[in-house]
Amino acid sequence: MMRRWLMAATVALAGCAPVPEAASVSYRDSAARISSTLRFELVRFQGDWVVRASYPTDVLQRVTINAVSQTRFIWRADGRESQGEVTGPGRFRLEGTSEEYWVLWVDEGFRTAAIGTPDGSFGLILDRKPRGGADRMVAAREMLDFNGYDVSQIALRQ
Repeated sequence: MMRRWLMAATVALAGCAPVPEAASVSYRDSAARISSTLRFELVRFQGDWVVRASYPTDVLQRVTINAVSQTRFIWRADGRESQGEVTGPGRFRLEGTSEEYWVLWVDEGFRTAAIGTPDGSFGLILDRKPRGGADRMVAAREMLDFNGYDVSQIALRQ
């Protein structure tokens, strides 16, 4: 009897698949449509930005973008530097990552922008200044919401 039990247990354990890793956190409804803006222009997007809100919270404080060509740029964020490349209208990828970042919205003056990833694991509201622009902050949140992000999980920094 003991031998049968041991054999059954061995067969059962051999058939077990490894437990999959926990899925990454997503801050957006994957069923919602998402789109990048056609308004994106790298030359106007370059410069210093303050992170006014982010998914996950407090992931970055400041970002600087320096164009080196019409499609290539240097992305500096909190002391780290990466090469970046524009991959499509309002879309870019950073060196060493497989994730594509989408500029979901940028205001007409290129003062405020909302950026996200299609999988919803990352999102930012960037602004040229650490304070002010309340109307643009509201618009950026609305664009995140429109693109399926759960805006209840993002808090604007003051």
